[in-house]
Amino acid sequence: MIHGLRPEDLGFLDSAPFRQTCTRRLHVPVGPLFDQLAGHPENWPRWFAPADDVHYEGAAPYGVGTMRFFRLYRLVRARERIIAWDPGERFSYRVQEVNVPGVSALMEQWTLAPLTDTTTSVRWTLAVDGRPPVRLLLRASRHHIDKLFHDAAQRLENLCLSADGPPYDQ
Repeated sequence: MIHGLRPEDLGFLDSAPFRQTCTRRLHVPVGPLFDQLAGHPENWPRWFAPADDVHYEGAAPYGVGTMRFFRLYRLVRARERIIAWDPGERFSYRVQEVNVPGVSALMEQWTLAPLTDTTTSVRWTLAVDGRPPVRLLLRASRHHIDKLFHDAAQRLENLCLSADGPPYDQ
């Protein structure tokens, strides 16, 4: 069964009942990082372990308003709407529909800040509203969510630096 989620604006990132922010320094220029985050959803399963199918719906060009399909663990299916696409700076999306009950609003944001020509600070924010059991589960999972982010960030850095990743000038 599909559950429609409450549409929220970017202010939800600051006001959601559950928020978690993780930060990491990656040794990759900001351009290739943004390109992997926003421009290549098909690569998400290569660096974000729970993902097994991620793709945009419809034809390019993609940006604000584009819908994205996201499947986790072969079980959880979501449709997301891109709500911020600022190349090299910010990539945000909110979940429109999901096949699990209990969540009423969910949004994520990736913020990038170049530290040097070859190093970028990556900040990821998860914002969720849901029924009390969902909030309790999220609070109990903070350590797991943090580890998931840091492991994914390491794999994302490796992808960007590998021969299979995007080319860039060092």
